Amino acid sequence: MQASEPTRLTLLMRLRDRSNSVGWNEFQERYGELLYRYARGSGASHVDAEDAVQEVVLYLFKAMEGFEYDARKGRFRSYLRKSVINALARRHKKDAKQAVAVDPQNFDFVKAKTEAGADERWEHEWRLHRLRWALREVASELEEKTMKAFELHVLAGVSVEKTALDVGISTASVYQAKSRVLKRVREQLEAVDPDEDV
Repeated sequence: MQASEPTRLTLLMRLRDRSNSVGWNEFQERYGELLYRYARGSGASHVDAEDAVQEVVLYLFKAMEGFEYDARKGRFRSYLRKSVINALARRHKKDAKQAVAVDPQNFDFVKAKTEAGADERWEHEWRLHRLRWALREVASELEEKTMKAFELHVLAGVSVEKTALDVGISTASVYQAKSRVLKRVREQLEAVDPDEDV
């Protein structure tokens, strides 16, 4: 992603236009997997997790018209976490009084930030989400063998020797691939991270 492309904040501003299907598709691509993984990690079935994600998107869709982002209120990621928790609660309490949808206009971001910080699984998923985003962004800049070596050795935990053999490079090149990719990921996250709140 280039610095001139939309960031998380500009994406949110574009979502105020409900007819902006490109923006809503981008939201789904950017956050759908994060919300799904978190729901699954909370014990939801595949179907319930998918439904929870769709419910989060639906309620956000309804609430975004006229939305004004105020960074002083807290982080968007806290809103996302609370929304998926509420969506799961509604699914499991169909016969009980349903939880109210989380409206970003009236959401207590400060309280949710404290709750999210105490939720280690959410923080873990958030870090993985940012890493996946950065890896997708830098993958096109690096050689295919470099990315393959990184994926095998760092992400899959394959030994340096086996990685070198599988990719057809030297063991020194495996270490270089790891270093190159990690450096670019760090640079990408520092330069343009659409999901880190200001």
